[in-house]
Amino acid sequence: MRVCILYDSKHGTTEKVARAIKEAIEGYASVEAYKVHEITTLEDCELVIVGAPIYYERPLRSVLEFLEEHSDELKKKKVAIFVVCFAVAFGSLVRWHIQNYYIKPLKERIPGEIVGTLVLRGGIGNIGEGEIEKAKRWAFRLLDF
Repeated sequence: MRVCILYDSKHGTTEKVARAIKEAIEGYASVEAYKVHEITTLEDCELVIVGAPIYYERPLRSVLEFLEEHSDELKKKKVAIFVVCFAVAFGSLVRWHIQNYYIKPLKERIPGEIVGTLVLRGGIGNIGEGEIEKAKRWAFRLLDF
């Protein structure tokens, strides 16, 4: 299976997660990780993992724009989404907010089959304890799709 991990990152936290996912599954699939401005086509990708940091209560604009620009290609792909945000630290109190303000804008731009979503706790330049391992386990499960 050919896996493409696409992300953007202002302070390196989302990039850290994307790289960890790549390292975790590269022995089990052909996998590459790209910042959204580094890739021009998704033609060779079977599974697309999209990583977005949350800034000012929404996914980073560059990720949203990438999804819009590549919507025709995404129609034929299996897609998984992960976001890195601080809000998850507040637990179930913000679950609705996370789904409607962080995940929904990404899903609305993906016409393909969404096979998974993951919300990770992180902030500027840091990721919550245990979140990298959580992301790796999630990525392994995606390979079964």
